[in-house]
Amino acid sequence: MTFMVVDKRGRVTLPAGIRKELGLDGEAPHVVLLSRTPHGTFELVPAALIPREQLWFHHPEVQERIAEAEADFREGSFTRTDTPQDAQAYLDQLKESSPGCA
Repeated sequence: MTFMVVDKRGRVTLPAGIRKELGLDGEAPHVVLLSRTPHGTFELVPAALIPREQLWFHHPEVQERIAEAEADFREGSFTRTDTPQDAQAYLDQLKESSPGCA
């Protein structure tokens, strides 16, 4: 159990060991959520702010598709092209052979 002091301005300094366990060590400022649990207590949750234009990347469906693609690469299941024209021809071929793509 760790005790911390809240100063008159409401600031708390997290001990070095706690910062390390939360992954908050280093020079950069960090964002931490103070979240209320169902038991009425609070927990600190390290967070990352994601720019709005990058939110799509973190959608579960996109993450699943990326994981599938990475697995394909690991298994050697991919097609290599040598020129941009070859790549475009391959993409066109995939579009033609896939139902519902236009």
